Amino acid sequence: MVLVAPRPLLRSAPPGDAVADRGTGAEVLAQLRGDAADRPRFDPGLAGGLRAWLEDAAYDLVAARGEHAAPLLLGPRQLLGSHDELDGDDGGAGRLVGDGGAGGGRIVLSRLVHALLRQLVHTGVIGDPLADALDALRVSGSGAEVREIESLPAAARAALAGTLPLHARNLTELVPRFAPGWMPRTNDRVAIPLAGGRIILHGLFDLVVGLPQPRTASLCALGLSTSGPWAAARRSLHYLSLLETLRTGTPPFRLALLESASGRYGVEDVREEHLRALASHIAAWLAQAATVPTSTAQTAQTAHG
Repeated sequence: MVLVAPRPLLRSAPPGDAVADRGTGAEVLAQLRGDAADRPRFDPGLAGGLRAWLEDAAYDLVAARGEHAAPLLLGPRQLLGSHDELDGDDGGAGRLVGDGGAGGGRIVLSRLVHALLRQLVHTGVIGDPLADALDALRVSGSGAEVREIESLPAAARAALAGTLPLHARNLTELVPRFAPGWMPRTNDRVAIPLAGGRIILHGLFDLVVGLPQPRTASLCALGLSTSGPWAAARRSLHYLSLLETLRTGTPPFRLALLESASGRYGVEDVREEHLRALASHIAAWLAQAATVPTSTAQTAQTAHG
């Protein structure tokens, strides 16, 4: 992928100065929009070739695991070694609070910030960040998770309440206000069955805008990272781009990565060579797993509960 804009958002203006783009996400939106006439067209056989490549490796693993083995669910955590916060499709409400240590606290923060992203996309405003995030999780059916967060020690709750406003403020400045015609969709799940459904590659887009068009890249995908690592978050978006290519036949046109802790963002074009690189990585992972299918299956299924 060719990096388009790995730079911080506009700095706040001195008192009394007006900045037209401040708080509107207009700079990110302009980078995503680009020139519609210059959007790349992809070979219609690309998706089929990538799928055939992965199917060959998947059937070898299925044969090694045995006919009666349970379906193997593989997400970014298994395939890429992604940080927990980038692998939201793997988590369950009862596992997200963790043990209250640094790792558990980071995952809690990530879940709350992702809830604020969804609220901002769909309503355009954030009031009290902690209260709004907890309400959003309740509405989404994560009541048990909310109760665990509310039962945290007072110091941990205070730390969340003190940290969330920074993330909320950066999100408000970063996230574009999409017109209805952009069809913004949050928490867009992708599941790609291989080998007759014996292996399923899955992932979760934080935000997708646009509608698929035959042979022309037309979608934009946005990913949210609360604190990094930046390289792992980018690779997770590349992985999701491959899944989208297998799902619709065409990859996204552009990707944006937003980092809520720092307020920085990056926008990049999707390139065929990176789709092939991710497919090669996954095929190699499947081939290696075929040599130790039992331990691999146990590890992957444990990660999914």
